[in-house]
Amino acid sequence: MEYAYVICPKCWDKLIKVENIQDLDLYEQKRCLKCKTRFGLALLGEKEIDNSTYKIILRYKTELDEERVANMRKAIQTLKLDTDAIMNSVYVGEQGSTIYEGDVIHTYLFKKAFTGSELWIGFDIIPEFPYEIYEPDLFICPECGEEVVGRTEPCDDIKGWFLDGLFCGHCNKWTLGPIAKRDTTIYTLVFSYKNLKILVDSSVKRGIMNRLEKVPDKKIQGDKMIIHTNSEKIIEIVPYIQSAGCAYDIEPPFPHKID
Repeated sequence: MEYAYVICPKCWDKLIKVENIQDLDLYEQKRCLKCKTRFGLALLGEKEIDNSTYKIILRYKTELDEERVANMRKAIQTLKLDTDAIMNSVYVGEQGSTIYEGDVIHTYLFKKAFTGSELWIGFDIIPEFPYEIYEPDLFICPECGEEVVGRTEPCDDIKGWFLDGLFCGHCNKWTLGPIAKRDTTIYTLVFSYKNLKILVDSSVKRGIMNRLEKVPDKKIQGDKMIIHTNSEKIIEIVPYIQSAGCAYDIEPPFPHKID
């Protein structure tokens, strides 16, 4: 059996058990009573939270320059931990020394604070921490603190692809990504085949016919040509149909720019 726990990614004060893991999405839509921020998944594991105390032992440490230290301090402070006490332990700590002790929530916060710093510092946890840790604050803008949303928009640089990531409307910028993803939707293109047939031979007509030959899923129904194909082929064919003056329709609504 798996156990999931959500947390407020601003207050960081309480792990809330998801009673039925199938309802995780519903829990992630609930909001903190203190700050009205949406909850996010924090922990997932096969053990229910108990009163266990975990020791965090220094495994290795490289030279910590000012920038690395500043980033660590900022992360610890954001998570409402005792920044000075932890960093003092890190400074004086040697391999095998105990840096921190805490219950499940504080161990989770400690691990999260040092996520991304593994090249410079590493820790062992005793007993072994039995949970996967997640990043509920991915949906919080690191600059303004507002909630961000998933956003998908056509990619201008790669025809038939999307940009996908998390976007802050307040800062008007991506906070995660974006990554380019191919549009895998199969679109239906319908246009007047009757008008195409009576079109005088020209580079436009030849352009349409050449591109139709490359589309296997097509049929003529009455005076209409019906094509089922991907976005790349739609982008190739439609400009020629437009040049020929043929009316056309695309379903579902086509999100990409057609030159």
